[in-house]
Amino acid sequence: MYSILFKIFAIFGKAIILVIASHSIHALDQSNSLPPVNIKLPSELTVEEIIELAREASKRNGQGDAVFKFYRKASFDELDNNGNIVEKNSKTYRAYTDDRDQQLRKINGRAATREERYREYRKHQERQRRYLNKQKKSDPKKRNESLFTRNIDLFEDKFIPVLEGVDKVNNRDAFVIGLKPNKKNRYKSRTVNRIMDQLKTKVWIDKEEFQISKISASLIKPVNFLGGIAGSIKTINIDATQKRLDKDNWVDEKVNAQFNARIAWKTYQFRMESLSTKFELTQRNQPES
Repeated sequence: MYSILFKIFAIFGKAIILVIASHSIHALDQSNSLPPVNIKLPSELTVEEIIELAREASKRNGQGDAVFKFYRKASFDELDNNGNIVEKNSKTYRAYTDDRDQQLRKINGRAATREERYREYRKHQERQRRYLNKQKKSDPKKRNESLFTRNIDLFEDKFIPVLEGVDKVNNRDAFVIGLKPNKKNRYKSRTVNRIMDQLKTKVWIDKEEFQISKISASLIKPVNFLGGIAGSIKTINIDATQKRLDKDNWVDEKVNAQFNARIAWKTYQFRMESLSTKFELTQRNQPES
């Protein structure tokens, strides 16, 4: 289940195409440069300058002097047609801000068995390899990249950025950038394009450190298949925030996602949440010799 939440952090990289499509389409069955957007706030940066600074900041994330450990609890609720919970599952992990893998601790409130921890470890390694290109011998800085901030340069591939103003996120000023779908940029999958073209997306970039502090995405209108006969994706709502622990140390604090899809005559609704808590300073992981 955490694999779903983990992938959601890729909302502004190529992985968001795979994420939304894979979880919706799986149930149902490069780029040209953009014209410049030179909107300026008084005495502020252009949207292109903000994105460039965010791109550089994303490379520094996790490289701060301090290292933190914390708990990440991910829950998954399957809902019926009336929104009532049919099945509820959760996993709790010990996570770190350096390049250590997170460790499964609990499943549905009970201690995870050794076998369950090992299976989760193998799954996590595969996710890291597929979505972060994480290899044992790779550059440690690249291995520590977060899906929340990785591939920030792809903002301009599928979305036209528009600087909308400044807002508060966790009592910190942040630039608000609306992302308008760029329908001229097409992906191989027609279904993915249809979904992406209907997404209303915003990103908040911290005004001081230029880390992504918040993401919001929702489906403007349902996406039907074969005129609705084969099914439809009715709802996609994703909200995610990052928490600043220290300079160049930002982690996912809370992620909420809701999906509602119909396949033929059957409706599937589920709700996901990831919450990170109990942040504590710890020693940095020593690299392998």
